[in-house]
Parts: sequence; C-alpha cells; structure tokens
Amino acid sequence: MIILRTVWKLIVGGLWKPVLAVLGALGLYAKGRADAKAKADGKAAKAYINTTKGMQDADAAMGDDPAVLRNSLRKRDPNQR
Repeated sequence: MIILRTVWKLIVGGLWKPVLAVLGALGLYAKGRADAKAKADGKAAKAYINTTKGMQDADAAMGDDPAVLRNSLRKRDPNQR
C-alpha cells in the first residue's frame, strides 16, 4: 500500500508531464507509421492499376489470331521453343 501511495504522489506531483510527453511522442510515431503505410499502399495500387491496364491494352491490340498470340508467348519465353 505504501508503494502505491508513493507512486500516486509521484504521478500527481509532477511525473504526469513527462508521461504525457512520452505518450504523445508514441502517438505521433504511430500516426507517422500509419501514414507511411497508407502512402505505400496507394503507390502499390496505382502500379497494379497501370500494369493491369497495360496488359489489357496489349491483349486488345493482339486480337483473336492464334498465331499472333502464340508468337507473343514465344517472345516471353526465354527458351524460345
């Protein structure tokens, strides 16, 4: 009980200011990390959209001719079967 009373006196007596400062710094750090993650996720989403759009445009440009499709797949294959 004496320990709790001593801790309470320290907190009320002036230790609350540094404790709040540390909690505030931790809050700012967590917010910064969350913002950085959101920014990275946004960049990844934009890259995915651009890649998908490019693939769809390439598919549309090739048409339905099987020979063209086969040749495009051969160009992608490093072994050139």
